[in-house]
Amino acid sequence: MSNEGNILRIEKISPNDGNGLRTVVFFKGCPLRCKWCSTPESHKTNSELYYKPEKCISCGKCINQCDQKALSLDEDTHKIIIDKTKCINCFECTKQCLKGALGIYGKNMTVEEVVKVILKDEIFYFHSNGGVTLSGGDVLLQSEFAKNILIKCKESGIHTMAELDMFGDFKNIEKILPYLDSFYVDIKLIDNDLHKKWVGVENTTILENIKKAAQISKPGKLHIRVPLIWDINDSYDNIFKTAQYCNELNSCEELEFLPYHRLGQITYKYLNKKYDLENLTTMSYEDAYKKVCFLKDLNFPFKIKISGKVINN
Repeated sequence: MSNEGNILRIEKISPNDGNGLRTVVFFKGCPLRCKWCSTPESHKTNSELYYKPEKCISCGKCINQCDQKALSLDEDTHKIIIDKTKCINCFECTKQCLKGALGIYGKNMTVEEVVKVILKDEIFYFHSNGGVTLSGGDVLLQSEFAKNILIKCKESGIHTMAELDMFGDFKNIEKILPYLDSFYVDIKLIDNDLHKKWVGVENTTILENIKKAAQISKPGKLHIRVPLIWDINDSYDNIFKTAQYCNELNSCEELEFLPYHRLGQITYKYLNKKYDLENLTTMSYEDAYKKVCFLKDLNFPFKIKISGKVINN
């Protein structure tokens, strides 16, 4: 039994991650590398150091604290340079940073600690038909830990959801499905070669796992989403084939398209990583509608949405 896991953060009273007001628990670690990912801080399974240069006052206290000599001060910018080859993630430097320029992404928490935070907003779930949503990163990398959190939530009568990437061994999905009232799954690309190019892994296992989950789930539990990205997966062919695939899933409630946004791009800077789509512009609702509106005339049995709005009434 896994009673402890690494949690990226817990966001309270979110209206965008399921029905009603919800507490969203973000898990640390993800095997996918989507080029448009808005949470690069969720990639690694372990806690990691970040640096926000705009908050740094160049006091040098963190440099003096580091026994590994992993920190130095840039002579030109007067900002901190982190040598990741020397850093051992002891995080002692963060204790000296009074301005919050240095901090930690990820925290080890027990099931009890996570559930305690969730239960604080129980009254809001009741009045808004909300609940808890497990997200990532990848929830399935910590499936046993996730299952134990969900069990505690169900014992308290809290509505449960999860955002799953469906990558990996199906046994990890089977662990948590019985404790989910509904779940979201992203389909990035139908073409396997393009999926590997833009997501970093093949989609064969993902698509097979979605079908297996749909077969053992009650109708209406499965919600498919597509992050719609310019010139990557916004073609007629990909959109149509994705809808056809969803039509074969007997428990699919809806197919929702989420227009590309640039939220989270600053986080790449905090982690000293490059954002590959930095020149790509955001996609508006109107842009997305032009791409997918042809689906509303094809009489699919499930709802088709753009950013939460149904277009095939």
